Amino acid sequence: MSTLHQRQSAATDTGGDNAPVRTADRRTGAVRRDALSIAAVWLVLVIATTATRPDFLSRQSLLAVTFAMSIVGILAVAQSLVVISGALLDLSIPVGLVFSAWATVTALTAGWGTGVAVLLGIGAGGVWGLLNGTIVTVLKLNPIIVTLATGFGGLALMLIGFKAAQIPSKSALRSFGLGRFLGLPNVFWPMVLIVVVVGLAVAYTRWGRHLVAVGGNPAAAKSRGISLRRVRLGVFTGSGLIVGVAGVLFSTVNPSFTPAAGEGFQLTVIAAVILAGISLSGGKGNFVVLLLSVGFLSTIAVSIAFFGLPPAFTLVFQGSLLILAVGIDGYRQKRGAR
Repeated sequence: MSTLHQRQSAATDTGGDNAPVRTADRRTGAVRRDALSIAAVWLVLVIATTATRPDFLSRQSLLAVTFAMSIVGILAVAQSLVVISGALLDLSIPVGLVFSAWATVTALTAGWGTGVAVLLGIGAGGVWGLLNGTIVTVLKLNPIIVTLATGFGGLALMLIGFKAAQIPSKSALRSFGLGRFLGLPNVFWPMVLIVVVVGLAVAYTRWGRHLVAVGGNPAAAKSRGISLRRVRLGVFTGSGLIVGVAGVLFSTVNPSFTPAAGEGFQLTVIAAVILAGISLSGGKGNFVVLLLSVGFLSTIAVSIAFFGLPPAFTLVFQGSLLILAVGIDGYRQKRGAR
């Protein structure tokens, strides 16, 4: 499920006949090291928590971790697509999440069917992504500045529009949010499906190859006839649709939420993406490692509770990991430029 950035980068290497193989091997080795590193640290966290509180290894802890992974994992996939495409970061994702959830709840409250409400919620996310992508590509502005501005603007409009949204307690979506499948929360499985589908699409489709090419070397991609504007507009729109799915699921597990309810996801999502080795320079990323990263960060919050520490310590640990991951990413870029 790793992306084809290995092949894209290898094709531009001029170090001899064996250079593509060496480049691919280095990239594959980096992905393997990232996966093993995250898995090892995750295991240490579990062992340390269990040593302090033996009851940590329980069904409830598993449910708590998988539940926490659900929304974060989907948002991390959406953010990863933006980063891999070379568009840096989308800082408006939390607002897009709440906007999609609000659209879903509004449809249900108005008496519309479940299917219509789901489609409306996902569509709202797609429209939000299309708006960001249009501004970025047409006006050729910095994506971080654009999404920061649209995030503030969208939040302001929602604060004007509603104080709190509440999903009907007897709706089918609410029942889905409370249910379980194979012993795990229902909302966990859509996240796994999205990670697998998007990971395979990036790795094995023409769209994925264009995405990686644009993120890895825009000039080379353009010389090959790839439309940078079309790819990036598609990335933002597709990312928005994925955020829309997260918004629908968010509405099912939160009986009531405010316009600012998505703010808590921002740091965790960005930390998960960068910790997974998805470089801010674009052009590479692995969704299996991303899933490990999301699982590890989701476990931190549960472990903090078992250690008896205030929930704010979760942000401290996640922020520290984010700084560490950014430092490692910078080091890799400098080493790769030698």
